[in-house]
This record gives sequence, structure tokens and C-alpha cells, in this order.
Amino acid sequence: MTSGENKVALTTPWLAPLLKQLTATYQRGRFAHGLLFTGCAGVGKFTLARHLAKYLLCTNKQSEACNQCHSCSLFAAQNHLDFHLLQNEENKAIGIEHVRNLIATLNERPHLGANKVVIIKNANLLTVPAANALLKTLEEPQGNSYLILLSRTHHQLMPTLLSRIQHTHLHTPADSDLLPWLALQGFEVQDKGLLRLFQNSPFALLTHLQSVQDSNGQDERRNCVEGLFYLLNNPETLFTFSQFLAEQTAPRLLLLFHLVHDLHKLKLADCLTGNADQLASDAVYAFAYPQLQIWKNQVSLKGLRYLSAELLQTRQLLIEHSALKKELLINALLIKIKNQFQ
Repeated sequence: MTSGENKVALTTPWLAPLLKQLTATYQRGRFAHGLLFTGCAGVGKFTLARHLAKYLLCTNKQSEACNQCHSCSLFAAQNHLDFHLLQNEENKAIGIEHVRNLIATLNERPHLGANKVVIIKNANLLTVPAANALLKTLEEPQGNSYLILLSRTHHQLMPTLLSRIQHTHLHTPADSDLLPWLALQGFEVQDKGLLRLFQNSPFALLTHLQSVQDSNGQDERRNCVEGLFYLLNNPETLFTFSQFLAEQTAPRLLLLFHLVHDLHKLKLADCLTGNADQLASDAVYAFAYPQLQIWKNQVSLKGLRYLSAELLQTRQLLIEHSALKKELLINALLIKIKNQFQ
């Protein structure tokens, strides 16, 4: 393994095999001009795309980018004229004008080396006209131009666009790979529920751990457990819990959903097998297992399914309609939760 491969393996070991496979495909002359990387947020789609772009632009490439040529230096300095990043503005789609400007750039000769590379973040936000404009470029690429599209899933891309690109899905690493990597970043994680909360997504987990460390913050899962406990035992605390949820509506309602979902899994396992202990260590709220064991006996499976649906619906409403009265909707949701528990 070369020094560059060592670096990729150490910094993002779950991406190293994919990068090696992609570069080997290029060396065999079977590399596609259009690629799609999918995977959950924080798995490293953009990181892999940048590693690959650097390799494609390197003027002294072998099994990897040399990291020494002028092209690699320009890329590292984020000043390479043959590399382009296209992404949407906040809360906006990627329109046809952006794509037309991109195509005009791709039609020019490379400034350095033989290749041009474009990364399109959030490719699912391409408008229909913008996606259609890309089709001809993918069908008849100008010279050695390569487009790398990034999206969480492939389902939101137009079928005609999807049929013209090579799709690679990035899987999150297993616990056995993720925990040592987090330790190298300075975080010894014992709570596997935290891994489940972030779906084993390395960069999402790392961002969360750094945020908690920098702000000396508390794990908000504990706030949800305490909030539900006081809601069920002291109804007058409803407004306090509601205010906590309303401060960061989307992430905190999702945390509350995970709490209800864990209760549902424990209840279901108990009904089917009579033993829910096997799920305890793999639950998002594993740390609160004794309390969950008490709660699961106070609510029915039907009630938990109903509450899961209500939580997701309320969360989606508040995300899509910012003008709605958050506190009123959340208060109503909490009353529904309290009413389902005996």
C-alpha cells in the first residue's frame, strides 16, 4: 500500500476500498463519464468524490494521485481551473442556467492535463430542465470530462438521468470499524445507541461529538427521556417539555420519535418472543432501558404505532410550514402522547 493509499485508509478507512476499485476501473479504461454516489448524510460522499477528482486531474497518476505534481498542488489549494463544484443555494433548486454555464465550461479545453471534473452536490435538487440539459453531456461527453453526482438516494433522480450514470452506494461502516476510527479522532464511544441514532454515519457522529464537547452540552436524548417522564407523572410540565422541543423542532421531534420507536420495538419483541432483552444494547435509547421496560407496559402496540405516525406528521408539517404555531401543534402532540399511556 502506498503512502497516499495509507492516508485514505487511515482518515476514511470505509472509503478506501471504493476509491481503489474506482481508480482500478479507470486504469482499465472502463471508467464512466457520469457517476452517482449515494448514501446517508455524513457517510463521506463528498470526501470520496474529492479524492476521485484529485486522482482524475493528477498529471502523474498511477494507482493513486501523486500528491506532488502541479495539478495536485492546485487541487489541494482549491484553485484548480479544471475542477468545478455545482451545488444548490440554501432552500433552492439547481436550475437550468447553472447547468448551461457548467456545460459551456466543459466544452472548453482543459487548462492543465487531459481531464475536467465536476462534482454536483444534492443532485436530487436538479430541476427537470436542468437534469434534461445534463443528458446530452452524459450521452456525448466533451473530451475527457467527468461528472460526479451526489445524493442521499437514487430514487429522486430522473430515470433517464439515472440510466446514463454509474451508481455506487456508500454503506456506513460496521461498529468494529467505526469505533476505532472515532477513537483516533479523540472520542471513546461506549454508547452504541449513539451510533444507531446517527445510523453509523461517521462524519455526522463526529460533528455531533465535537459539538457536545465544544459546548459542554448534554446528550439531548436524556432531555427527551426526562421530558417524557415528567410529562407522564407531572402534567403541568407539558409546557416546559413543549418549549424544549419547539426550540429545535426537526431534530428534537426526531429524537422523541426514536424514543417511541424503541418502545415499539421492545413491545413487539416482548409480544412475539417474550424477551426484549436482546434488543436492549442495540436501541437508540439503550442507556434508559430500565425506564423503557416500565413504559412499554403502559402503552399498547396500537398506541405506539399511532404516536409514531403523529410524531412524523407533526414534524413534517412544521418543517414544510414555518408559519404554523409550533407550540400549539407540539402541545397537542404531547397531550396525545400522554393519553396513550395508562
